[in-house]
Amino acid sequence: MAASEGKVSYSSLSNLEKENNKFTYVDDFDDTTWAAQEDHDSEELNKKISYPFLPDPDDIMDGGYDSGEDHYPSIPRNGPPEVNLKNVMSGIFAILTGRNKDNLGLSNLPQLPSSNVSFLGSAKNGETFLHSSVYIPSAPPLLEPNASNYNAYKDVLEAEPPEWLPDSSTTSCMQCNAPFTALTRGRHHCRFCGGIFCRVCSKGRCLLPAKFRERNPQRVCDTCYDRLDPLQGVLINTISNAAQVAKHDVMDWTCSRGWLNLPVGLSLEHEIYKSCNTLRSFCQVARLNPEKSIPAAVMKGARGLAILTVAKAGALVSYKLGTGLVVARRSDGSWSAPSAILSVGLGWGAQFGGELMDFIIVMHDARAVKTFCSRMHFSLGAGCSVAAGPIGRVVEADLRAGEKGSGMCYTYSCSKGAFVGVSLEGNIVATRMDTNLRFYGDPYLTTADILLGNVDRPKAAEPLYAALRELHSKLRC
Repeated sequence: MAASEGKVSYSSLSNLEKENNKFTYVDDFDDTTWAAQEDHDSEELNKKISYPFLPDPDDIMDGGYDSGEDHYPSIPRNGPPEVNLKNVMSGIFAILTGRNKDNLGLSNLPQLPSSNVSFLGSAKNGETFLHSSVYIPSAPPLLEPNASNYNAYKDVLEAEPPEWLPDSSTTSCMQCNAPFTALTRGRHHCRFCGGIFCRVCSKGRCLLPAKFRERNPQRVCDTCYDRLDPLQGVLINTISNAAQVAKHDVMDWTCSRGWLNLPVGLSLEHEIYKSCNTLRSFCQVARLNPEKSIPAAVMKGARGLAILTVAKAGALVSYKLGTGLVVARRSDGSWSAPSAILSVGLGWGAQFGGELMDFIIVMHDARAVKTFCSRMHFSLGAGCSVAAGPIGRVVEADLRAGEKGSGMCYTYSCSKGAFVGVSLEGNIVATRMDTNLRFYGDPYLTTADILLGNVDRPKAAEPLYAALRELHSKLRC
């Protein structure tokens, strides 16, 4: 064996055997070797024994050795560590904790250059928030024919709606082969492939390609869910309800739905229309009776708004039910995407009658906004309500508390009906997750993502933002 310029080459097997004979190897299973070491004095025990490195078996090819054309830099080695109680305990500690107790291995690694990229942003009030790009993945342009991943998903993007199989074509699930039963394991069709599966094997919901002409997430089997899941970012930005232009934007006397808001909206598009109608009525109040409208300073300092239409009826004990939406002000001063909410409440006091109320709940601080980020929160307050015919006024102040926090809110409303009374009010406000799912198409989207500015403002909510700008201009005048 000869070494030159940091490279090692072996001429033949016979030469290798001659070189290996120069070293003495210790057999770990030979008791005589350990007995011989016990007779050495303390100085010889402290000496390090160097072991030669045999050639890597991967370097042996066809009964010979590699020619050494690929030159690799030699790695210095200090030999095996000394076997003692300290090293054994350190190894056990590293195995149990998943890291080295002294972090010796990390100290020898080369240090990577530091980066000055920060994902944290600072608001005007000093609060720190995480940049929206951390929450929202940037989907690749898979719909473009020249995109790199277009061919991989071409069969999915250009898929045609299938012909559903009749229920009688199978008596068991096409995936798990479990027999169908009336109550515990019913039949469900996959909207993408048309097969019949049980409830356990078809729990996922996804947006389907454009040729299916479905804007709501549809139920699919587990196999189709895995195929459609990588494309959900593209489909959310193209075919979801939030990405469409609002169709119902006429709110004058020529449209019947503009005369009266219904207390319950079946979709977030309907809630947006109802909110625009409510804001339009408050603009009329600001123009005709400015002293009865929302103060401009209150509206300017609002961190969020909840707009609802609630039906209230009863004597001594009143019942309330209604739906609406909530928006929050982002750090740049613009309004966030809307989130659908449901309100159910009871009232007790000297009251009688029935009325239909259009509420605007003003949130003055970030704690009140976080309250509406909860899946459900409670409110307790007192109010005075007077309604006679198409014109009425309701003024309330309440305290709201939920899992995300608590805060004070002020409620302004216009009411229609015949109602009079002073009462103590209690309400439960819940986020309508199913309504948000049908509108945005993203099953992982939370209320906090929507209200804290991590979701782009949808095209379908443009009439809402226009109505908010109009109300601000009316209040300033």
